[in-house]
Amino acid sequence: MGKVVDAAEELHVTHSAVSHQVKALEDYIGLALVTRAGRSLTLTEEGRVYAYQVRQALAEIAGATEKIQRRPRDSQLTISVVPSFGSFWLLPRLHTFIASHPELQISLTASMAFADFDKELPDCAIRFGHGQWPDVHCEPLMDDSLLVVAAPGFNGGDLAVTPEQLMQLPLLHASESWPVWLAAAGCEHLRPRAALEFTDSSMMLEAARLGYGVALTRRSIAHAMIERQQLVRLTGIEAPHPSRYFLVWPVRSHQSPKLLQLLAWLKQQVAEYQSKLMAVRKQGVSKK
Repeated sequence: MGKVVDAAEELHVTHSAVSHQVKALEDYIGLALVTRAGRSLTLTEEGRVYAYQVRQALAEIAGATEKIQRRPRDSQLTISVVPSFGSFWLLPRLHTFIASHPELQISLTASMAFADFDKELPDCAIRFGHGQWPDVHCEPLMDDSLLVVAAPGFNGGDLAVTPEQLMQLPLLHASESWPVWLAAAGCEHLRPRAALEFTDSSMMLEAARLGYGVALTRRSIAHAMIERQQLVRLTGIEAPHPSRYFLVWPVRSHQSPKLLQLLAWLKQQVAEYQSKLMAVRKQGVSKK
């Protein structure tokens, strides 16, 4: 009885109107859903099972409705990005894209996980890897490299220059592979041991800036800190990274104008960055 009264109040109709609708439903499906005793209604076993299944179906409909409502509109651009790349490379440049596209409402989400375009609903993601991800469109953006950095005043300014000397210093580890860098240095036999480990490269770079130790890092995320002299390179050895950056988006959005605009802007920024980087490297060679 209480459920019927609650339903009547929720629908702003009378108790009698709800009872009539229940009776009409019973007539339609040909089963008794409730037992009646005066003004009291009790669900039958069939009614209980049916009510449960209907609730499940309604919950799925509500979920689908919420999901479709959360889908980005044409005026919204949601970008999922690796935290370190977002902080150190993308954000310092993003203001130019915002200025060029004031019609877009931009949202950045930082995540180490690969974007789930069916659940998280970003428009696109900037990811670091080999580009062999299923069911998405992948556009290569740029390669990267590995180098070793520390704070200018680390170890009293007495900075090691050989791989063997580096191994004697406190090493900061995140996700980058020391064996890749050591192979480029011709020192595969060396075994680096971490003094401090991190799950995020951004935190590792901050620790290096604060003088905690020596960090192996990607050039893309350390470049700005090196330019500001917050970090310095300890050797001239720079190893190509086996992974690269990609802009990825769901196949269904392949011809999205806002994604094509973002891609064009990213490629322009990458070209400018690589041009400056080439000049820095040439300058470094000329000083030797």
